[in-house]
Amino acid sequence: MTSFTYDAVRAGHTLEPVRSGGVAGATAPAGNRDAWALLEAWGGLALQVGEAGNIFQATSASADLLAFPREYLLHASIKDIIAFDERERAAQLLQACFRDGLPKQAEIRFANAITGTRWIDLRICRHANADGRASLLLFGTDVTKWAQKLHQLTEQSLTDPLTGVGNRGLIRNRVEAYFTGDAAQRGRFAIALMDLDGFKKVNDSLGHEVGDILLKELAQRLAATVRSRDTVARLGGDEFVILLDDVTSDDAAVGVLEQIMRVCRQPFHLAGCQVRVTTSIGLAFASGVRESESQLLRRADRAMYEAKAQGNNRYCLYSSELDHRLNEQFRIEQDLFEAVLNGELFLHYQPIFRVGPDTVCAVEALMRWEHPDGAISPEVFVPLAESNGLINHLGAWAVRCACAQLAAWDANGVELGYVSVNVSPVQFRHPGFVDSVRSAIRDTGINPHRLVLEITEGALMTDPKAAGNLLAELGALGIRFAVDDFGTGYSSLSYLRRFPLSALKIDRSFVADMVDSPHARTIVSAVLSLARELGLVAIAEGVETEAQCDLLATQRCELAQGWRFARAMGPNDFEDAVRAGRFRIGSGDALSA
Repeated sequence: MTSFTYDAVRAGHTLEPVRSGGVAGATAPAGNRDAWALLEAWGGLALQVGEAGNIFQATSASADLLAFPREYLLHASIKDIIAFDERERAAQLLQACFRDGLPKQAEIRFANAITGTRWIDLRICRHANADGRASLLLFGTDVTKWAQKLHQLTEQSLTDPLTGVGNRGLIRNRVEAYFTGDAAQRGRFAIALMDLDGFKKVNDSLGHEVGDILLKELAQRLAATVRSRDTVARLGGDEFVILLDDVTSDDAAVGVLEQIMRVCRQPFHLAGCQVRVTTSIGLAFASGVRESESQLLRRADRAMYEAKAQGNNRYCLYSSELDHRLNEQFRIEQDLFEAVLNGELFLHYQPIFRVGPDTVCAVEALMRWEHPDGAISPEVFVPLAESNGLINHLGAWAVRCACAQLAAWDANGVELGYVSVNVSPVQFRHPGFVDSVRSAIRDTGINPHRLVLEITEGALMTDPKAAGNLLAELGALGIRFAVDDFGTGYSSLSYLRRFPLSALKIDRSFVADMVDSPHARTIVSAVLSLARELGLVAIAEGVETEAQCDLLATQRCELAQGWRFARAMGPNDFEDAVRAGRFRIGSGDALSA
């Protein structure tokens, strides 16, 4: 049997045939025929391709490898036997080899008549034919098993082993692909970062195995909720990220987030019980300039924590204002450490007056920070100190400093009933809190009865039993307690009755509104009545006007503090005011109801 190259026949050339057992359509010298015979015996892919892509020659082994008849190959173009999605890349390699004459190498997926495709480790080199025309010689070995294994390993490396959705590596790949693609074809895309509110409680109550089941079910819900072009991945723990591709508008992205929140709120049936969770989500849009996935995730993370700061179970869109605010908080937090070392923190004292005679009976110690760039409010630096644990050091220092100042005033003839010191909820729960108070009392020598610790409702009600034990331990030393900002939190009256308290401090927000708001006056009146019934003293905070003072006196409020009487001041200024007669020191125990 004889055969001729398809290209030569089309061109009208008559070529010397190769006899049966040789290589199809060759007019090459005997040396070349021997080389192709060796390629035939080798068993790999061996093709000769013209510049137009037509196949001049093909070994029988090539036909066997691709499961196509050799006659088909000799009538086909190279693009006909390459997988569709690989054709453009293969064509670029062939054209480049024709242009520069340099060998090329790549793994190319070829079509296979039986299995669908075969991965070939392909070498391409330019060859000069006997007639002077250039062609390409393609040689390759079957690496399908290796490629499949590599694909499997790649898929595994981009998959979260617990939930089966993607992982951070997949998000990284998708983001890189977005920025390396055709800019004209890009739509907007965004990254949403979410985690479950209170997921730790599920693990602590039901166990980590149940928590893992919840995460698996959540991943399935997310994958079923988002659009087909979106990507769901798990970063770790209970954090998931959703890449929203081709987002047409902010509203469209928000619509996806709202749907995610709805499906998260649906009950999970775990370990024989029904579990409900909520989620907080932060969304960040790609800015249009090239960004890494870590940059996008950082912005989405900031938006997510803003959602948490607003009370959880909500979403928040990133804005540059969040960056500015968090950067400022970070700067202040770093400066706070230096402030402790540099002695920039100190205590001011606000007098507490008996209403009516307007005599000073006590003071409240208030922490101040004189930053080199200007004073920073406690409302700013105290939450930061609570978040990094520095509040335990600052709180212990404040108690000790206030006790020492009370002793110093005693020595100078300025004898007050007591000094009150605010206690942070973080400080209140610290294991060393009792010891720090005990050592402050011991080292300064003041009567423990003259130290009043102001504790918020929230700190007391987080764990009422533990709080009661702690108050009892401190109360045994003689220390007294006041509930700070009363009325703004949640209190169980039964626990309020059991705690060894001496005073309730009416929150300044009610005092500020009581002149114009009947509701605020009713609340103040109710707190005053409650205090009397429980045998406690009520102290009004934030009294700024004469009208407020008159209303408090009418309702028989005994103690008050605020700018109407005096602002917080340094210890020397307070002592000078007493000596100058601007403040009169009252007698008796103001907290004896």
